[in-house]
Amino acid sequence: EYRGFSRITVSSLGVLTGRQLLGMSKDDIRTVCPEEAGKVFFQLQGIKSSLALASEPSGMYNSRY
Repeated sequence: EYRGFSRITVSSLGVLTGRQLLGMSKDDIRTVCPEEAGKVFFQLQGIKSSLALASEPSGMYNSRY
């Protein structure tokens, strides 16, 4: 178990790369782990948001003031 996810969810998603995980749609996630799809999707959205902010060339979050 990792971060409160069930063993089956961890083993089902653990074989995927980060790129594969981040590329999954909500329906894809629901197919792989129906019981925890919402929780997984929420976690992945947070990661996607962080990556988007970090990749902004000159955003408010990357500038040094």
